[in-house]
Amino acid sequence: MERITGPHLGFYIASHASETGASGERFLGYAKICRRRPDSYWDANCLVKICGDRVHADPADALAEVEQRAREQLHSLATSSEPALA
Repeated sequence: MERITGPHLGFYIASHASETGASGERFLGYAKICRRRPDSYWDANCLVKICGDRVHADPADALAEVEQRAREQLHSLATSSEPALA
């Protein structure tokens, strides 16, 4: 399961929930923060990569957790004066 949201403060969040474990009944979220809207999570040219803190029984919960973590990073990126963000 994957999702792309945004713009959030001028950035897009591409997120993906991946099955973990032998049974595939648990999911871990991954997110990428991007300047431009990517076509997919896998093709995202990103500024930051984020991994979820815990596994979830539902892929939507894994996405929600990692997207929240990504949104928490956006304020520091939006106010950064690094040349890579110009």
